[in-house]
Amino acid sequence: MRSLRTDPTKYQAERKLTLLIVDDEEQILKMLTRLFRSEFRVVTANGGQEGLKKFDEERPELILSDQRMAGMTGIEMLRSMAEKEPGTVRILITGYSDIDAVIQAVNHKLLHRYVTKPWDNDELMEIVKEGAASYLKNAGIRPRGERIYF
Repeated sequence: MRSLRTDPTKYQAERKLTLLIVDDEEQILKMLTRLFRSEFRVVTANGGQEGLKKFDEERPELILSDQRMAGMTGIEMLRSMAEKEPGTVRILITGYSDIDAVIQAVNHKLLHRYVTKPWDNDELMEIVKEGAASYLKNAGIRPRGERIYF
């Protein structure tokens, strides 16, 4: 277990950052929950509409979403979330066939990062942790015990 000094997923009063995972496949939601629950407070949503509802209820710091979902794409959902909370870190999981949409989303600063399918769990964990560190830095929150030098 990493200490608070080096672990960006925990800060000040040892509160875990909230990660909202959105996908329309139940098995993917379960697998990603197992992957991230030790490092983050995980909230899941089955599809874009439920994702928007959970976002409004939970106001997560991080969002991990699939691109291709019934009814609403991940980019459409993330765009709506970004308008409400621009500081939220948004990460998209996508297949190669969606790359043009992803490029547009990156160019419009809608995404922090994107991950292509199939993903490597260790790499995905590092990307989400990097997003957590970025969120904390941009919010002016430092992990407990970190020294600030001027």
